[in-house]
Amino acid sequence: MQVCSIAETQQVWGQGFWDFLNFDSGTTSGVRNDGQPLGSGCGTALLDGFVPDVMFGINLQSSCAAHDNRYNTCNFEKVEADTLFRSDILVSCESQGGNGLLCTVIATAYGLGVSLGGAKAYATSQENACLNPY
Repeated sequence: MQVCSIAETQQVWGQGFWDFLNFDSGTTSGVRNDGQPLGSGCGTALLDGFVPDVMFGINLQSSCAAHDNRYNTCNFEKVEADTLFRSDILVSCESQGGNGLLCTVIATAYGLGVSLGGAKAYATSQENACLNPY
């Protein structure tokens, strides 16, 4: 049986649970910490504070930015953008020291998120990109 200290137990069972998971949405009080507008990280402007830019210590911002750029490219197919997003996360995660299982879990979670919930963001981005191609 493994014995945990009181500090370790508190970290896991409250008092720092989110710190233990190392999630970070990149926002504080409805404003992005990097000075960018809401929606510049992972998630839409509406969901920016709820969709972590960092999950389990893995920074996903570059993968999210590349995915946003694909959505914002006129006639870029949604399925291809979402598939490349998942691949980008896997590569980025492994380059940051994540193991195969962790990286697969993160990529699958974000991949499902955009596949199942990204239709409106994609349609809006495509409408803007194709009406204003420059």
